[in-house]
Amino acid sequence: MESDTVPGRWLPDRTPTWTDVLAGALAAVLFLSNLTTLARPDLAWVAGGFVATVVVLGPVAQSSLAARAGEWSRAGGALVGVALIATFVAVAWVLRDVVGVPQPVLSGVASGVFLASAAFVAAHVLSQRTVEGW
Repeated sequence: MESDTVPGRWLPDRTPTWTDVLAGALAAVLFLSNLTTLARPDLAWVAGGFVATVVVLGPVAQSSLAARAGEWSRAGGALVGVALIATFVAVAWVLRDVVGVPQPVLSGVASGVFLASAAFVAAHVLSQRTVEGW
């Protein structure tokens, strides 16, 4: 008997969409772009960004707190998405220009985030064996 459940609490219990696939492909392209444009990415920072992203996309995203945040963001529509992106950009700017975090550190963490995002989408698609809708 084939199970309809997703292993553990790491992957979403829904069918991935083409938007998910597009986001994963974009993350893969950005990761590869960073590999070719960065002088020498620090693998410790790449690994840190990767692990943090996997934890956030996996078990943290399946928590009750994330469910409440998801309801809140869906209620706010596109404005919430724009606000989250603007907040991310502002935090990166503050870390680089105000706090003084070196650009190679930020680029390494970003590379890890891109790699984990692409791997997460690939694992989700492979686990569900289908993609539906946008």
